[in-house]
Amino acid sequence: MAKKIVYRYDKDLYEEGEILTPKHDSFGMLTDTEKVVETAIRARLPNGQSIRGGSLFAWESEAVGKRMWPLSKKPYLYELEVDDADIRFRGDLNHYNNAKDAVKKERSPEEFVAAYCDGKDSDPAVNGAPRIELLFSKAKVLKRHS
Repeated sequence: MAKKIVYRYDKDLYEEGEILTPKHDSFGMLTDTEKVVETAIRARLPNGQSIRGGSLFAWESEAVGKRMWPLSKKPYLYELEVDDADIRFRGDLNHYNNAKDAVKKERSPEEFVAAYCDGKDSDPAVNGAPRIELLFSKAKVLKRHS
């Protein structure tokens, strides 16, 4: 079975070899703007509620994971191993942010929600490099950075 290496920051301490599984749906911790976008994504994706509410999230790219880690204010960055069969969704978070910006401007986020849900990479000329997140059901900790 093929495997991917992904990058996740977290507040919790995990040991190498530990298997991570989703703990809870983080919807309640979102801002009001994020809740509008998240609700639209969950409605559009097949099994969106289950996928978004019951998955672990991580960055596909080490460079993006390391760049975003300090902004998260979480103490640990983990290198994880994920079986391809456990990946539930792949999306470009630039579309998510563009959808949030549209909501803040009282415009429809639908164009960006659709692009996110359809798994399209964002235009680097507009957003910079795509920031791909993977949603998955479980992963093994390979390495911890602190």
